Amino acid sequence: MNDLYLNKLIEKLKESDFDAVLLSPGEELTFLIDYKIMLCERFQGLFVKADGGMFYICNLLYKDELDAVLKNDIRVYTWFDGDVMTDVVAEVFKQEGLLGKTIGVNTTAQSVNILEIMDKTDVIFKNGKPLLEEMRIIKTPEELNNLRKSSELVDKVFEEVLSIIKPGVTEKEIGTFLLDKMAELGGENPECIVAFGPNASYPHYIGDSAVAKEHEIVLMDYGCTVGGMYSDTTRTVFIGEPTKREREYYELVKRANLEAEKLVCENAYIPEIDKKAREILDEKGLAWTLVNRLGHGVGYTIHEAPDIKQSNPMYLKKGMAFSIEPGIYLGGDIGIRIEDVVIVNEQGECEVLNKTTKEIVVL
Repeated sequence: MNDLYLNKLIEKLKESDFDAVLLSPGEELTFLIDYKIMLCERFQGLFVKADGGMFYICNLLYKDELDAVLKNDIRVYTWFDGDVMTDVVAEVFKQEGLLGKTIGVNTTAQSVNILEIMDKTDVIFKNGKPLLEEMRIIKTPEELNNLRKSSELVDKVFEEVLSIIKPGVTEKEIGTFLLDKMAELGGENPECIVAFGPNASYPHYIGDSAVAKEHEIVLMDYGCTVGGMYSDTTRTVFIGEPTKREREYYELVKRANLEAEKLVCENAYIPEIDKKAREILDEKGLAWTLVNRLGHGVGYTIHEAPDIKQSNPMYLKKGMAFSIEPGIYLGGDIGIRIEDVVIVNEQGECEVLNKTTKEIVVL
């Protein structure tokens, strides 16, 4: 059980209009119980009440699995395929004092189940996403330290992966090295994207079969968790000397990254940070190639609030953590990205967690 996450959730519930929140199988439930439960058509989920009480409702199929995971810490109620699910849920709500109450639901809750339960009971279900995002958007000191450790780990991996990048290596071989090395150093849930040449022009490239040539752009985007908190970094390096155009584009992306990070501090207006990076790219008429937001929140997931984009009218607060990742993407031609995770630290200043070089690396 992730007590840190649970305590934050209960505190937010006490401040909210919700009497409880339903965590259907998905990322929030996985964070809390440190176990991934398969989402299926049968209604199930963990209910966390504002008074700190918890119970789980699931089909009988999953009872033994849940008992083993929860270890009697949480009451488990079951329903059988021969039962009317909503009758069982209504009785559980009665026992747990939730009839007539308001329950927030997470994004993986299946709407058909929620509607069926609302038809059977007087419980009010509402969107719990804002509450769940809000509790994660401001990190505790412990969570910030885990973010630092996670970023330090992937920085070590960068220094080691450079030794295998050469003509003839495949995207898959570099990806396997990254994943294995993150795990070897203690990182959990490792993920990566490795893209050569024109493949780097696709921001979320999913292939792995390209073979490095004598002259090649190599983009590596990777991260893992330490203490449940994700790292997320991207570095772009070169096999052989970059062309004048590649060097010019790289320096432009680097400057967009550095100048955007200079604006990060407590009370900074998020749209201005995104705008600054695009203004720099537009010096060469390339702002349009940055087809995604400038950054995204990082924490218990690799993508969460806050989004760093011009349509997000938020001001930064202490404890926020997010990526700054400008890029140039010319589909099928060239792709360059530089990405750091940054936090607004206890002093209200920008702390860049990734320390690896942003100078051009030629291998």
